[in-house]
Amino acid sequence: MSYPLNLLDASIMGDEANMYETFRQLREHDPVCLVEHPDFEPFWAITRHDDIKAISQNNTEFLNNPRTVLIQKEFEQALRDKFGTRNGLETLIHMDNPKHRKLRNVTRDWFKPGPIEKLGPDMSRIARQYVDKMESMGGECDFVKDIALLYPLRVIMSIIGVAPEEEGMMLKLTQELFGGQDPTQSRGEGVDDGLNVLMDFFNYFTAVVEDRKKNPNQDLASVLANALVDGEPMAQLDQISYFIITATAGHDTTSATISGGMKALLEHPEQMRKLRENPALSRQAAREMIRWVSPVRHMMRTATKDVVLQGKTIRAGESLCLWYPSANRDAEAIENPDVFDIERDNRNQLAFGFGGHMCLGQHLAVLEVELFFRELLPRLAHMELAADPEWVQAIFVGGLKSMPVRYSFASSGVAAAS
Repeated sequence: MSYPLNLLDASIMGDEANMYETFRQLREHDPVCLVEHPDFEPFWAITRHDDIKAISQNNTEFLNNPRTVLIQKEFEQALRDKFGTRNGLETLIHMDNPKHRKLRNVTRDWFKPGPIEKLGPDMSRIARQYVDKMESMGGECDFVKDIALLYPLRVIMSIIGVAPEEEGMMLKLTQELFGGQDPTQSRGEGVDDGLNVLMDFFNYFTAVVEDRKKNPNQDLASVLANALVDGEPMAQLDQISYFIITATAGHDTTSATISGGMKALLEHPEQMRKLRENPALSRQAAREMIRWVSPVRHMMRTATKDVVLQGKTIRAGESLCLWYPSANRDAEAIENPDVFDIERDNRNQLAFGFGGHMCLGQHLAVLEVELFFRELLPRLAHMELAADPEWVQAIFVGGLKSMPVRYSFASSGVAAAS
């Protein structure tokens, strides 16, 4: 298989070494590459940092609609038939201005740095609960399944207002949505299976909206359920789509960062030691983990006019796919990109996107990762891999699926140097 087609192979994109080698080859030899496959509509793969940044900040010449993520033709048609669009439920990531700006403003104040920092004590308490759980498990666990998946899930569900007993259901639906190509996470291989996952989300959050309209409180669900756009109640499809993107992206990408960040610390013990000795580096470390993992693999744009990029002519109406892990390993933009460095200045990384569609929850994600490692590392005396890690097979949102570890906690509460 040629390197361009590797981008559509979930088993390759679910393998860290193969994925980054694919990106390296494309950046060096064909950074604006037309990809054609019988199961997908054609698209241009964009793999260099500066090209991705330039496209991301130009929301006039490059639109999010009508094609936002890579999905197979058959499923695109099924979404058109069900919802009237090829994206299905139209979330914030699918929208263009002016609608995007109006709906983003509904929760913008919730996700600003100030309000997010006020959530710090609650997040620290939740982080402590999961580090306590890890300590109680007797020195062995699957760090992904037992800890990293569950901590960010609890955080975002508490912000939204989802009951703890329903978190397992939300985790399963998220894995079915983002891991639809993974044989152990997919609900099934048929188009109807994918549609049923969306409908389960739709039905659940429809009930949440109805409840919060009758019984509003201080949670984010109440904000969304009672939001006004242009003086009118938000449309139901927009409401449900808002819930879905907040509930899924609000934990899945963060859990991937915590898992991948822990793996990076194990593989770079000098960085683990540095972080233990200087907890003030925790926020920088969190940002480096996010760059290192880059859990959102891609987003797409559609050209509104003919443009020339790296000598290639992209016609109006053609699709471009922006590959963020590739951008974050591009040596032309990021110094020593294949080095994990918790003291790195990460202002130039693109894991959160760029421009008007930059991730609304970026400040929440950084703080969650920071607070988790602030809680864990002072108590952790030793950790090592107990088996080879496994990756989710996915081309849209990816990360570790399993990472069995052995560990010990410091009886004094202050960890020894690893």
